[in-house]
Amino acid sequence: MKAENLEFGEAIRQLARQVGVQLSDGRNSRSDHPAFRINEAACAFFQRTLASTQGADARSYMERRGLDRAASEAFQLGLAPEDGESLRTHLLREGFDAAQLVAAGIVREGDDGQQRDLFRGRLIIPIREAEGRLAGFGGRALDDSQPKYLNSPQSEVFDKSRILYALDRARDSIRRDGAVIVEGYMDAIAAHQAGFQNVVASMGTALTEPQVNTIRRLTDRVTMALDQDAAGQQATLRSLESSWRIYHSRVAGRSGDTTVLQRQENPEIRIATLPPGQDPDEVIRRSPSEWKELVENARPLLEFVISTMSASVDTSLARGKAAIANQVSRLIFTVQDGPQQDQYFRMLAEKLEVPLDTLRASVSRPAQERRPRSSSAGQAPTESGEAVTASPFARLDHDPLEEYCLSLLLRHPDLGEYAQPLTEDMFLRAENREIFSRLLLDAASLTEQEEIEEIHSRAEEFNDGPLGIREQLESLKARTLPPMDLLKRRRALGDVVARLEERNLRQQKKDEYDRFVDSPEGLNDEDHRTAVALNERLKRNQETRSGLRASH
Repeated sequence: MKAENLEFGEAIRQLARQVGVQLSDGRNSRSDHPAFRINEAACAFFQRTLASTQGADARSYMERRGLDRAASEAFQLGLAPEDGESLRTHLLREGFDAAQLVAAGIVREGDDGQQRDLFRGRLIIPIREAEGRLAGFGGRALDDSQPKYLNSPQSEVFDKSRILYALDRARDSIRRDGAVIVEGYMDAIAAHQAGFQNVVASMGTALTEPQVNTIRRLTDRVTMALDQDAAGQQATLRSLESSWRIYHSRVAGRSGDTTVLQRQENPEIRIATLPPGQDPDEVIRRSPSEWKELVENARPLLEFVISTMSASVDTSLARGKAAIANQVSRLIFTVQDGPQQDQYFRMLAEKLEVPLDTLRASVSRPAQERRPRSSSAGQAPTESGEAVTASPFARLDHDPLEEYCLSLLLRHPDLGEYAQPLTEDMFLRAENREIFSRLLLDAASLTEQEEIEEIHSRAEEFNDGPLGIREQLESLKARTLPPMDLLKRRRALGDVVARLEERNLRQQKKDEYDRFVDSPEGLNDEDHRTAVALNERLKRNQETRSGLRASH
């Protein structure tokens, strides 16, 4: 892989050809799946429809979007007829049976047993795997119909979370120039039409682990194009953090139960921020030179995260600095390369205008569990017998206080309104903080039944997440709690929330003390007022805890 700059699968197949070994890992049989043949036949049908008189409106739409004929042919764009049965009828005549069409996701079967074409009256965008196999389609509405985009359903051959659109055309350019990742099909097509051949689309806002691993095997230079509205969303920051963690892990590929580890070169992830309210498609059509400049001037991800958080946090206060330091340090600690990690800490200290030693003292490295573990799926034993996991945090030490709090909230969603004092920064363990922020933060606005359903629904978000978080969530849900009536549950939660708050306040007080010691000449009246306010909050917290103990 290193010598020839190949992906894992490509390297295996090349070695097999050199030594005359017949691969038997199931990939060849997958290539013969009938869904690929069905999709190719459907693609040709869609293209003919677009070129016919039926396609006049669609061709006018493409012209308004700036898509020329060469781009349309290169990406094999097509049109689905509006009647809902033409494609099915055509494919049945081609020799495919009805069950195969449903399994391929081309045809949808209703509750009444009636079968109709999935795509109707939409511009069709074929979606190919990196190897070029046609796995599915995206359908773009030509009017105000909803949804604006409709994708093939997940099937044996189509999994949107594993595919990067246009990667089959962009691989060589990505190896040479690095990757630029946009969100939508049209963005990627417009980029390729303008000559930017290293652009791919994630087909959604959040990159998944398989997508990041695919790109990482091609290049260590990645630029993600974000619009300014999305840049300020917490979900977008979490998505960027997830991508960063995956990019710094050591897993290069898997075959069966075998995990292939690779020494990762220092990856460079940069963020290109677009003009407000504009997407890449619009920028490229208006001015390709502006797009080139935006990509060339993209900021390093950590710098972008610091800047974005600084816009919503008062970094003149110790609490604001601590909030940014805690979040960004979680990213820095995932970096495998020691000198680069030091460089990132120096950059963070400079941005926060605090001494480097003070910054390092205020954040704690996630502790790896040192007990040997047996290897399991997704893990590979090292020579010492310990397991290397795909999770960049490995295993974190337990925090009984945090886990008891989360278990109460997961088991009894009706307690949500009594958890208002809780904030993300009260949870020191990264996996607990992630579970709280993604599952429980907004629970107070729901009814009890809605809360239970919403929490279970949101828990599905962890299916593709870091292994440590999924395991922690299952552990919390399985935790045994003593039987308690509503009053006792409220008291128990009130006590644990007060203890978490006290711990957080004491840490803030320590941070303030360190700053007083390290930089006394830089302090002002606001710093002294902050210190006094912290003492007042600690005093009120202790009074609250005394009241809770007295009521038990």
